[in-house]
This record gives sequence, C-alpha cells and structure tokens, in this order.
Amino acid sequence: MISNRRRAPAIKLKIKDLNEGEFITEQDGTKALHIKTDDIIRRARILGEITNKIVIENDESVLLDITDETGVMKIKGGGSAWAGQIYLDLKNMKEGSMVDIVGLIRESTEATPYIDCELCIPINDDAVKVLRDLEISKYYKRKGLDIEASVSIDSAFKAQAKLSESDEIKDQILNLLRKSENLKEGLSFDEIKRELALTTKELEPELRALQNDGDIFEPHPGTFKYV
Repeated sequence: MISNRRRAPAIKLKIKDLNEGEFITEQDGTKALHIKTDDIIRRARILGEITNKIVIENDESVLLDITDETGVMKIKGGGSAWAGQIYLDLKNMKEGSMVDIVGLIRESTEATPYIDCELCIPINDDAVKVLRDLEISKYYKRKGLDIEASVSIDSAFKAQAKLSESDEIKDQILNLLRKSENLKEGLSFDEIKRELALTTKELEPELRALQNDGDIFEPHPGTFKYV
C-alpha cells in the first residue's frame, strides 16, 4: 500500500530548540519531537560548525558534533546502501567547517534527539548565518516567542558586525600584500601579524578565507603572496 503521508518539511531551528524538545509517540507508533513553539518536528535544518568527527569505516557511517551558539547536536550519516553518498559527503568534511544540515529527527538510546542526515551543505559565506538568524527570528515571532525572536535578531546583528570586521581585516591584508615591495616575495604570517597589529586568532581565519577565495596563495608554507 502506498502511504499518503506527505514528506515533513525541514524546519530551520537553533540546536537548543531541538535539545529542549520532548519526544511523543504518534498514533502510528512513530516518534516525533514536540518543541516549545508547539510544533511537532520530524525533520529539521540546522546551521553550525563541525566540532567533532568520527568515521566508522566498517559501517560506512559518520558521526558529527555540530555546534551553534546555543548548543551541540549529534549527526549521523550513512550506514545503509541508500545513504552511501551521504557517508562520502560527511567523510570529506573537515572539523572547523561551517555546514547546513538537513535530516530526520531520531531518538537516541539516551532519549535525546539526533539528526539522521539527508543533506550536508558546506557554507563558505558568513552572510548565510546572518540570513538564517533572521529567518529563525521571524519564525519565533510568528509563534509568539518574542524574547527568542529578539535574541535571534541580536545574534544576526552580531554576526553582521563580525562579518564587517572580517571584511575590513581581509582588505587590510590584501592592501599590504599588494604593496610593490611585497609583491615579489610576499610576507610571512608573523610579518603580516606584526604589520597589521592582529592576533593569531584574528589573522588565521581571514588568511584561510582569502586562500579559499583564490585572492592569495602560499608559495612556501607560512608565506603569503597576492595572486
């Protein structure tokens, strides 16, 4: 018999929303997560950083910890013949990467939620987080959660400010490496750090982002040149 049940939408949420939910058993015996918006969640979509990765080769599955500013969510991918591509996608993801996860909400043996991954999208544009925070804020507002909506808007504003700061640092790096005296040999990490009066924590992600964008390259490890 063909089921008439429509595929549940993937609701964009913060990790805390899922972790604070409670599982209920529906009439057909399946489990679903009841969250504070009074919605029943079967599929969710979260945005966060990969903070831990375990690859289980013999099972062809991957376990991830995804972290946002509200908490940590366990993600499982692969482990079956039809999920082979998900296994390969997750296996190739690196810790520290930002990803957009879509999947089914499952109940662990500890009665806590985890996501059975259907889709993992790498995020290379920090503006995506700003947009996601605004989308979730609108969702909270529609559900009457004004405090949560305000918190999500504040998060979007902070992310936007961080993005502006990041763009400013990138411009400073490029302007420094474009100088005629630096074009031929480039500059070392420590030289850039000293010239721009930046900390290692401030400089590392911006250099990595500029490399990923193809604006700079490393002719030698630890030395950076403008393309």
